[in-house]
Amino acid sequence: MATTVERYTNTVEHHESTALAAVNDAFEVACHTDTFTFALVATGSANFTVALELNHSSSTDTWFEIDTTKTINSAGNYEYFYSGKPASRIRCRIASISSGTPDVEPHIIVHYNG
Repeated sequence: MATTVERYTNTVEHHESTALAAVNDAFEVACHTDTFTFALVATGSANFTVALELNHSSSTDTWFEIDTTKTINSAGNYEYFYSGKPASRIRCRIASISSGTPDVEPHIIVHYNG
């Protein structure tokens, strides 16, 4: 019995931004997928929260929280992976600052499964 196999390549887009430092600074990426990763590189010793958000339409500015806001209070690398959350746009935004001045470089990785 003969079988056929079709293999498709998964595509990964890596988007990188300059550092975010103030409340409501955001890095937004257009996408049409349900799988993505936020990688944040924080330097310094600020205490702040980031909101990871998605939008379902390119024509509105209504954002929905993907997960609860993430608190960052020390320098380091932080990764948050999500699957099964369809979006047209995704973004990382500084939601609040408790102390210090944040210096966080966001990376957004968009996964397209083919």
